[in-house]
Order: sequence, then C-alpha cells, then structure tokens
Amino acid sequence: MSETNGGKREIRVTEGALELAASEVANAWKAAEAGRDIEVTDKLYFEDWSALCAVLTPKRYELLRHLRRAPVAGIRALARELGRDVKRVHEDVVALEELGLLERDQSGQLSMPLDEISSTIRFAA
Repeated sequence: MSETNGGKREIRVTEGALELAASEVANAWKAAEAGRDIEVTDKLYFEDWSALCAVLTPKRYELLRHLRRAPVAGIRALARELGRDVKRVHEDVVALEELGLLERDQSGQLSMPLDEISSTIRFAA
C-alpha cells in the first residue's frame, strides 16, 4: 500500500473487528456497483487491545516516530540510529510495512508517510 506524505490512518479496536471490516467492504462494493460515490478510508482493525499492543509495541512506535522525523537509507542504518539489533529492527520493519504504516522505496529507503494515526476503542456492552 502506498501513501503520500500527509496521510492519515485510523485504527479501530472493537469486538467483531473482522465482521465490521467485511461489512464496510461489502457496503462500499454495493455502493460502487450502484454508481454511488464511496468514501475511501484507510483503517486497521484489531479485535482487542492485546492484539493492537502485539503489533504496535513501544519499540515499533519509537521506530515510526524516528522515521517520521528522518527517513533512512535502510534497515541497517535504522538499527544503527536506534541503537538496536538489525534482526529485530528488520522484523519490526516487515510487520509495520505489511500494515502500511511505513514504506520502503526501490532504493531501500525507509520512511513513515503518515502525519496522523488515530484510534477508536469500542467496549462491548
């Protein structure tokens, strides 16, 4: 997934996250088929707080903040700047890249293209 600078990502933590995401996709599909305009939003869904925390760890948050301030030439350079093990930084980069929270260009330069990540946490009744 590619973002432009200044992008925004929304994170939702709610029971039934998979069903909610599927419902939103189905509704958008139906609207598009009917020729109606659809609002495209960029969301990540997590079933519960622990699932979110397993992905957005403090080290990964630090990595995102660092890349937002200063893109780097690659994983080794990022590990060096963060004072962390290359293998662990690589694991974090892969996980965050899969979520679209950071980008790697063709030359390997890493950057965090988002200005904002907002979250909504819904509690079950």
